[in-house]
Amino acid sequence: MAMEIPPAEDIALEEDAVLREKIYHEAAAQFEKKFQFQPLPANTPLPPLDTLYSGPSYTVPALEEQKRRLNEVKNRLNDFEISDWHQHTRKRSSLLPILNELRYRIRAEFVTQAFAKLYECVSAYELIDGQQQELYSVHLCEAPGAFVTGLNHYIRLHCAPRTKWAWFACTLNPHYEGNCPGNMIPDDRFILHTLGSWCFGADGTGDIMVRENRDAIIKRSQRFPTVHLVTADGSIDCLNVPEEQEERVAKLHLAETVLALSVLSPGQHFVLKMFTLFEHSSVSLLFLLNHCFDELHVFKPCTSKPGNSEVYIVAKHYRQPNGIEQYLDQIYTNLQDEARAIFNRTTIPDTFLEQLRTCTTQFVQWQTDVIESNIRFYRKSDPLEDQRLALFKQTILEIFFTQYHITPIRNNHRIVHRAKVSEGLNINQKESRGTFNERTQLAAAADASVTETLRSLCDRLDHLTLTRQLFHPQATLNDPLQEWDPDNGFAPVQHRLFFAIGKPIERVKSSKFALITCIRLLNDTVDLVRRVVKEQEIPFPQGEPITVAGNTVTISIASYPSIADNIAQHEKQLFRTIVHTVLELIGQNYVDNLPVAAYDPIELVVQNWLPLTQVSVGLLYLLKQCVFEEVEQSSPTRLVFRRLRKSALTSLVGMHDAVLKAYTRASSLPGPAKSVLAIVPIKALLCGSFQYALLNYNNALCLFYCARLLEELQRHLNVD
Repeated sequence: MAMEIPPAEDIALEEDAVLREKIYHEAAAQFEKKFQFQPLPANTPLPPLDTLYSGPSYTVPALEEQKRRLNEVKNRLNDFEISDWHQHTRKRSSLLPILNELRYRIRAEFVTQAFAKLYECVSAYELIDGQQQELYSVHLCEAPGAFVTGLNHYIRLHCAPRTKWAWFACTLNPHYEGNCPGNMIPDDRFILHTLGSWCFGADGTGDIMVRENRDAIIKRSQRFPTVHLVTADGSIDCLNVPEEQEERVAKLHLAETVLALSVLSPGQHFVLKMFTLFEHSSVSLLFLLNHCFDELHVFKPCTSKPGNSEVYIVAKHYRQPNGIEQYLDQIYTNLQDEARAIFNRTTIPDTFLEQLRTCTTQFVQWQTDVIESNIRFYRKSDPLEDQRLALFKQTILEIFFTQYHITPIRNNHRIVHRAKVSEGLNINQKESRGTFNERTQLAAAADASVTETLRSLCDRLDHLTLTRQLFHPQATLNDPLQEWDPDNGFAPVQHRLFFAIGKPIERVKSSKFALITCIRLLNDTVDLVRRVVKEQEIPFPQGEPITVAGNTVTISIASYPSIADNIAQHEKQLFRTIVHTVLELIGQNYVDNLPVAAYDPIELVVQNWLPLTQVSVGLLYLLKQCVFEEVEQSSPTRLVFRRLRKSALTSLVGMHDAVLKAYTRASSLPGPAKSVLAIVPIKALLCGSFQYALLNYNNALCLFYCARLLEELQRHLNVD
């Protein structure tokens, strides 16, 4: 009897069902990238305090083997153009459909990848007790704030309607101009709306590796009766040294952990972002957490980019062991000690290291599988793979929303419900170009000859000049500022003042009022000038940084290299000079102690003023709002203030006295040196057309500074 052959349609349907089943299992596996350490018996004591930092750093051969294995695969990416590679991996990633769903269907608040990852961690490990009437959380290294909005969304969906939740966060302050942009998230769109819930420490930097900031954060946490959850999402830009990522971030992760264990209440939970777990620093950190918590998990959320090394340590039920305070203090004191291990190698049981080997082996396998798959399909067209990928993305999307039960929340349940945070201006977004090998060669240019470095800087200047981005080109510094009442002669300047005091800014490394690319070029130019002056003893034009001639205050561009590392002192001098100049101009217009009929002839001209800091921009703001009625940018380097307000004299005297009093108060504070960091609220400076006009002015003037300094160098070095 002949065998009956099934119709082609049935075969196709059967193959399609098999494919869908296979893809479903692949997608479901993305939610199970987990490892749990064996818990220690209750009341297991910490190793003796005197064993901390008693032995040298070490390597674990089994972990070194995993590190070598991972780096072999990563090294295959060295010749790939990074922006092109990122575009390829984004196209293959299932992350974007999930984020789009969260943004446009769920309409969640301030959705970023961090929003989704936090939601996954909290959901997968049940970190929030929905029956609690009050919840308190602390968020370390939190910018731009999406862990907070993600947690809020979870609480509104899974906790009782009247649950009271309070939080505060810390991060490297995006408004502190001395912070290095490579270590900081400059996006302040959410922060600006929630400033009262952010703690930037005692020195205003937000750096948790500074003891007085750590103490300030601990003190702030004591306002809460309990701290139920601490999250720590810190990292450092290691794009150009990916093989050193774990060592580079080790001190930060240790500082985050020490701070978390200092504020967390017994029985509560901690979430910490880490990367690879191969070095002795990670071994010690995980060993400490294993002693301190009933449960210790390693988790790779499905919304974490599958090809990177990022994992989240989820530590549940804090034991707060006896003596932990002395432990944490000693570890914090030795944060910078890279020569010794926290725990002596003999203190770490082999059973713990074997667990860690199993953990790293599994996570390395998951990561290398993804990288190799991405390499396999790089710059290749494969319709079957495209079809499989589309089905995979759709499947993982469905599992995500089914498993985590995310639905919309009411608008008044958002943290910021009167504005769409994500629609704000986010300048200085990170972008990278070139291959890893090209970036390595570029980094080596720091050791190049003076002539080569000069040529490189001139090329960068030409590129930035040609591609300079304008923000709202029609905006002018004279545009009306928001949140301002018309001058009626009675509004005192004191109502506009707000003083922030902290660590003096030595060099401007970042600014909300200029692009990082322009600031970085200016700093590199200054460094070259100093190098030439030092190595070749070439005299560079010097003179007074600030001079006054009649109604004109001029800042010397040539003297900028000499003041670039003491900006705080320069700003104080500039403030006094400008105020005194205007007071003298007013005084010259008085006759018999009565003002002349018109103030209009009085003008203040400031040349080469590059206001990059909150203090400088605050002064410009006050001059425009309280002293003069208009300011005009009459040339790329020249600002002219015109038409004195009726209350100009009162305003000048008031702001002069208040600002100098703030400087005096700052200098008398105990502890490390302090200075004035702001004289008006940051929100007043980052609103309306004024912000855009100032960005355009500063970007252009930064490049003008660079051009003048480089021209002077070329003249001295006789270089074309």
